[in-house]
Amino acid sequence: MEHVDWDDLRILVAIARGGTMRAAATACDLSPPTLSRRLTELERRLGEPLVDRVPSGCTVTAFGARVLAWAEQMEDLAHQIERAADVTGGAAAHGTVRINAVEWPSYILLKLLGSFQDRLPGLAIEVLTSRRPYSLARREADIALWSECPDEGDLYVRRIGRIRFGLFGSRDYYLRHKAAITRKEWDKLSFVGYDDRQPDHPATQWLKTLPGAPAPSLRSSYGMGVFDGVLGGSGLGVLAQLAGDTTSDLVCIEKHIKALDQDVWMVLHPALRDSERIRTVANLIAEIFR
Repeated sequence: MEHVDWDDLRILVAIARGGTMRAAATACDLSPPTLSRRLTELERRLGEPLVDRVPSGCTVTAFGARVLAWAEQMEDLAHQIERAADVTGGAAAHGTVRINAVEWPSYILLKLLGSFQDRLPGLAIEVLTSRRPYSLARREADIALWSECPDEGDLYVRRIGRIRFGLFGSRDYYLRHKAAITRKEWDKLSFVGYDDRQPDHPATQWLKTLPGAPAPSLRSSYGMGVFDGVLGGSGLGVLAQLAGDTTSDLVCIEKHIKALDQDVWMVLHPALRDSERIRTVANLIAEIFR
């Protein structure tokens, strides 16, 4: 049998996880035709098909499942080697640190990290915003900031702070509706909120407790959309306090809505706790959210 390239086995892993050739190509930073050609070549070298291509996507064959299990073991060993090198690679903090964060922690980091840049010489930061947790075991990210404590027992988890939320409006909207806002005549005001696909969102439920408040006239599927709508003067909306406080163009109407408090959990792979690169950034993040 011909030599099998590990990079080609990574293609099989990506197809199994992504479910489609297009998703796998994106994960591997390849074009779909290139990925397809490399998969075909890998199957030729191994002498059996690894993937069944069907209209709805890709399914791994029985032989492909066996190869996939070995490929994932190889991937795990490669990541262990990389983490070991990260810890023993010298005392200086240098390189890139990838931070996976849910929406509000991501915004706050991007807004505030610049003021700490002089404390990060030799380091580059990538903030990966996603509602889907990235895999720390597969090194999709080095540090994660989640709003819920993860269930996995093999991760280092630390609660570093709490995000508080308030009710905000743009300065222009506040001045135009100051009388109604002061008297809390919610029925005379407009609101910005989350779309109908998130009826149980805590912010949506809290707005319903305001006597007479109408349903949001402008809705978004994500928090930063609500932020932009409020900043644009479309009405009042629930925003993270730290986000609202970063601009003088917003006026805080309700300072602290305690029912909406959201914990911030910092999550690391335990093998990286002794990495100077990771420790430097983790300590800075903890300081920001303290």
